[in-house]
Amino acid sequence: MISVLSDREETFVQAAIGALEISDGIVPGEAFPALADDALRASVAHRLKESGRVLLSREHHGVTGYTSGYDDDAARRMAGSGIGILPEADRAVLAIALLRTVAIPRAGGQHRSTSWLSDGPGTSAAEIRSNTDNYFTREHVRFAVRRLKARRLLRSGYHGQLLPGPALLRLTEAQSTRLWEDLVLVTLPDSLWADIIRRRREQTVPPARELQPPQEPEP
Repeated sequence: MISVLSDREETFVQAAIGALEISDGIVPGEAFPALADDALRASVAHRLKESGRVLLSREHHGVTGYTSGYDDDAARRMAGSGIGILPEADRAVLAIALLRTVAIPRAGGQHRSTSWLSDGPGTSAAEIRSNTDNYFTREHVRFAVRRLKARRLLRSGYHGQLLPGPALLRLTEAQSTRLWEDLVLVTLPDSLWADIIRRRREQTVPPARELQPPQEPEP
């Protein structure tokens, strides 16, 4: 049960929630009294839950703290209503970027990060374009990268290399698992693993919305 807060505690809770919702990355636990204190942190989590959000504990580069994201039920409902669904070009570009910067390097032993927020190796729009040459134009890729950066799903690294963005830290464990499964379906569509994923999804998830043909890039 969440206790009634004093005015001072209420101020602490609201400040922490504001930081969690707008921060471009992890909010250190010691940075806000409402995140450092167990009881106040429970109040923060409760407030977030009331609006379909969830408090997420995260660690990156030795920094331990928190961020916020949509809880699984809210994310599922919005996706079912077509809210927050990336355009097809954006999804393709993001998938290729994650394969090149996270999945393939991890499989090759280039890094052991368990986070999507890999620091390298990076990729580029030209490399992504080479994987979509038969379907997406250079303009499609360029504008998709721009939109993904605006959503903080991609970020720029050294020498303009593209890297996963901090918005991926806001995924719950279930959402992150689903993203990994999506990469399996893209790269190994005929594998036993992919077949198991499809069968499980058919039993538990409503049919996905049909993909629309790519639209002409924005001016």
